[in-house]
Amino acid sequence: MQRNSIHVRLTACFGGLFLLLSLVLTLYLDQIASSALTTASGKSLLNIGNSSALLIARTMAEREREIILLSKSYLLTQAELTDSALQTRLDQVKESYQFYAWLGVAAPDGNVVAASDGLLLHKNVAKRTWFQQGQQGPFVGDVHDAVLLANLLGRPLNNEPLRFVDFAAPVYAADHSLKAVISSHVHWSWIGDVLSKSLAAEDNNSGVEAFILAADGNWLYPQHHMGTLAVPQDLPVAGQFGLLNWGLDGLFLTSRVQIHANTSNELGWQLVLRQPIAQALLPLTALQQKLMLICAVSMLVGMILAYRLAFQFSRPVAQLAQSAAQIVSGAEHVEFRGQSSLYEVKQLNHALTGMMENLAEKRQALLAANASLEQQVQTRTADLLAANEALQALSRQDPLTGIHNRRAADERLQTEFMRMKRGEFSYALLLIDVDHFKKINDTFGHQIGDDVLKFVAERLQNNMRATDFVARYGGEEFIVVLPLVDEEGAKVFAEKLCADLASCLVPVVGKVTASFGGAVAKLADTSAETALRAADGAMYQAKQNGRNRVVFAG
Repeated sequence: MQRNSIHVRLTACFGGLFLLLSLVLTLYLDQIASSALTTASGKSLLNIGNSSALLIARTMAEREREIILLSKSYLLTQAELTDSALQTRLDQVKESYQFYAWLGVAAPDGNVVAASDGLLLHKNVAKRTWFQQGQQGPFVGDVHDAVLLANLLGRPLNNEPLRFVDFAAPVYAADHSLKAVISSHVHWSWIGDVLSKSLAAEDNNSGVEAFILAADGNWLYPQHHMGTLAVPQDLPVAGQFGLLNWGLDGLFLTSRVQIHANTSNELGWQLVLRQPIAQALLPLTALQQKLMLICAVSMLVGMILAYRLAFQFSRPVAQLAQSAAQIVSGAEHVEFRGQSSLYEVKQLNHALTGMMENLAEKRQALLAANASLEQQVQTRTADLLAANEALQALSRQDPLTGIHNRRAADERLQTEFMRMKRGEFSYALLLIDVDHFKKINDTFGHQIGDDVLKFVAERLQNNMRATDFVARYGGEEFIVVLPLVDEEGAKVFAEKLCADLASCLVPVVGKVTASFGGAVAKLADTSAETALRAADGAMYQAKQNGRNRVVFAG
């Protein structure tokens, strides 16, 4: 079987089509599954975050409610603060919650008059934030260190520094005067306990890590990431999730949830959860294996079908090819027989037969058509050359003023520069900027501004020699190239242009002036832009010197 036969090619085409369809379908299904699983895993992570945030908020609200209820109890509002029953009550409350580190009552002067386990008793806490804020109303403090209390309590087993969250409330006497401030210090380790319970309660939390982000944008939890793990700049907004690169840690599915504690003051904490993308999409691996198996089976079946279909399609075409080969051998009367019920093959039989009959007369018609076509090609070629020349001219003409544009000016500058470098004569150039053009536009409108530009262009064009070149260089700026002119001649010419322009009155606007900056190209210049920059600087110097004048570089 020939490698380039229609049978082989049809087999390859059909087989390739089946292969492509199988791959596209597999990739499409994989993409859909990956997207759906990512979305489902993200929503699951967000649900875990919402549940955890709610549990944290409830815990904080319970601690605040407990301290507020204590502040309104009889032992505090009616009894003496030095009563031993108060000390006993504080110890009982501390024992009721494992993360209470300290409960205490401070008199209005800041002296601690009662405290759990007697810690900090008779110490003055007037400068503590919880005391100052607790005099005004219920208060929840952010996570902080308490060096004095930490020294009394001792280091925990994990040797991490002790940190606390404060809850405080004012105590009022019967006459509504401030009697004391009661406060509780809760071990910050309670957050780890809450999060571990919350994550353990979820089924799909494999590899999930939890972080607490403070209102100032720094980590509060866990301790070992503080100061070592940078907070990603592109964290999802609160209530959203997304794929996020955590630097050296890799790619994680990440969600962020705002913690609304519903306490007297919000601390602005946010819960950030992350899960390695490999674990989040773990079910996708099994699905991909199944899809690959389906793809392989589909390709095998497709190749078999492709071979059979190719044979059915190629056989009648091969028969027609044999008949055509007889024509090549010199046969003049050949019967085309392609054994097929296909309409197209039958039509091809009729067409080939008719081709044989009309071949001779068509040959003569073709020769005549070729001669006519050559004439048309020559005519069209000439028209195209003329059109190209017209387009070239238009591409170098400013549509507003009708003079040359910046492109033409840059080409002329390059030509003059190369001529000078070949040892021929130097040249001068002028940059001209219409004075107060923005004011003209603002005062009279852009239409009048356009009229001013056309007027200036006409005055400049009328004063040019046959060898000179003028163009609109941009906006209200014009450029003049003066070949075979030294600096003195260029200055005289520029002064003449400046005076001529200032002596004319423009309709509606009146007198219009321009600032001229000039420069003469030198053999030492490294490029055509050297003199252009010098002229540009001179033009701005002319504007600074009062406008309507000529300044030459150097």
